[in-house]
Amino acid sequence: MLYVLADILPSAPPERFGGDHAAALLDPDFRPGTDVLESGTLVDVVGNDAGSLPELPAEAAERQLVLKRNETFYDALRALGGDHDDVIALVQSCKPYRNLGKVRRGDVFHYAMGAGGQVERLRFDLEDQESYITMQRRADGSYEAFELTYPVEHIPTVVCGIVNASLFESLKDAGAPAALASKLSDILGWEMDFRRDMRRGDTFRVLYEEVRRDGKFLRTGPILAVEYTSADHTHRGYRFVQPDGSIGYYNEEGLSLEKQLLRAPIEYARISSEFSSRRLHPVHGRYMPHYGVDYAAPVGTPVRAGGNGVVAEAAYEGGNGRYVKIVHSNRSYETFYLHLSRFADGLRKGARVRQGEVIGYVGATGTATGPHLDYRVRKDGTWVNPRTLKLPASEPIEREHLASYQATAALYSYCLGSQPAGSGTHMMAVMMPLVPVEDGNLLAALTPPSS
Repeated sequence: MLYVLADILPSAPPERFGGDHAAALLDPDFRPGTDVLESGTLVDVVGNDAGSLPELPAEAAERQLVLKRNETFYDALRALGGDHDDVIALVQSCKPYRNLGKVRRGDVFHYAMGAGGQVERLRFDLEDQESYITMQRRADGSYEAFELTYPVEHIPTVVCGIVNASLFESLKDAGAPAALASKLSDILGWEMDFRRDMRRGDTFRVLYEEVRRDGKFLRTGPILAVEYTSADHTHRGYRFVQPDGSIGYYNEEGLSLEKQLLRAPIEYARISSEFSSRRLHPVHGRYMPHYGVDYAAPVGTPVRAGGNGVVAEAAYEGGNGRYVKIVHSNRSYETFYLHLSRFADGLRKGARVRQGEVIGYVGATGTATGPHLDYRVRKDGTWVNPRTLKLPASEPIEREHLASYQATAALYSYCLGSQPAGSGTHMMAVMMPLVPVEDGNLLAALTPPSS
């Protein structure tokens, strides 16, 4: 059903959208579940489409394999009649994603075996529960890897809270995922210091997406809008996708809240490892420097250029896996993007890129325990923490896109203002995105609140 929000102008200030006026958009009792969300509904899928997989031979139906106690992957497939050479080739081909020499009782695989014992296909999940790998046998006996994701639901959600302790604890008290704390810092961290400037009694409202699979929560998606009020000052930020696909966060006037290098060049699920001079390496098992920040995300999540610059390297190298190096416009800064599954189409050494432009996709190539981006920044030859850089602001919204941005910010503000401070977490019945129409009104695709 389509509703027209007839009284909302794109240029109207956020203060217009609050209280009961927006109550029709939200239902505080709405919660996703198998009786609300249609299981398996395709809303947004990254990575290769499962429909692109080559067809299996008629006799090779896909079956499930669950490993038994003290059973190796090799022994399990051989016991099912798998060809020795195929199993060895599979183990080698899977190394960028999983060490099949280290498996445990209860590990689940799906396989398809031909009449002669040829292993035509192997499928297994990655640790994020959203990504999976399919290895498909080629005619020459080698295997091709397909990086895929399951269909998921993106549920717009509002959380409203009052600060009583740290930002982390306050979000937790409001029923929000802990991962929102670092994402809020990404957006407003240049405007305020959450450790120094926070006060008991401050209020916050956050509009974000929850990513669910068959109704089960997997991770937080992007923050769409945020409002943080401390004393007599309110900080606001709104997410906006430019016509060229680049993504940024801006204030009410369309000025960028980000700096000339992004703190986080992907929409991540969580920070799995911080910048450190001494970290216990999850693979090597010894303490080593970690000169980047690891952002966990599903396979195929777009990775964006941290700033304007030139691609100096786009290659594959040992533990770094598939990576990109960018030298930025002032030449003092270089950024590195490690463990990519693949590069963006057309990306090559010498190519010029803009901040926010897609340069590759999250993977687990090289030395990695699961899909993530290792993002690194080097200033004048010295590694620095990308989350603590002090830099000038990025470019504001261009004039020709300002009306579209204001329309987006207006609807997001409308949604934020629909719930009182401290009211907790609310699933929304509104489906993004909005569509501005020529007469200045906003058109939004909505589903009516459940009764």
